[in-house]
Amino acid sequence: MPDNRVPRGSLPKRSGGKRMRRMANLSVCAVMAALFAASGCSNLNRNSGDGKVIMIDGEAVPLAALYPDDAKSIVIRPIGYVVNDKERGASDFGITGGDISEIHLYPGMARFMKGLEDETSLLILWHFHKARPIRSVFARGFDGKRVGPFASRTSDRLTPIGVTEVELLNVRGTVLVVRNLDAFNGTPVLDIKVSMASLKRSREQRK
Repeated sequence: MPDNRVPRGSLPKRSGGKRMRRMANLSVCAVMAALFAASGCSNLNRNSGDGKVIMIDGEAVPLAALYPDDAKSIVIRPIGYVVNDKERGASDFGITGGDISEIHLYPGMARFMKGLEDETSLLILWHFHKARPIRSVFARGFDGKRVGPFASRTSDRLTPIGVTEVELLNVRGTVLVVRNLDAFNGTPVLDIKVSMASLKRSREQRK
């Protein structure tokens, strides 16, 4: 793989690195609650237990009205976090910043990285830690069509998980340098999977 190193100083310093590492032992729900509280988000109570509510279309909707009794919360731990210069854009959709990001995996993830440097593209699963109250119907940012969250890529959704296919540029220890990750600085990363395109490329090379 070519060594497309990012010039020194092109990414912000890891000012939030220590804080994100301290949060490594928290569940995603706890991470979300802590970050929502810090940002003053009014949608704090999503996935937070029986008798709680979630803000949808400006109204407080009990979780019991959305989920059956056997739909229990799932605990997921982040494996790292995003470092870049991206922030939410001024409009309802889009983000600002460059197209290069770093994914800083926690040191304990190093044992799971064998072969990663040979891949060209990855699927990154990440947590929408700056999501806002949900709207059940809205004009989709890509084409203006009126849709619900399940027919869009909005971050404001019942299960705040994002999935993005990225180009892998470089691997430095437990830091991945990628292109086209549409996640904000400090975003908790939940998992990494090799893309089908990269798998097919690998299979062709082994023939």
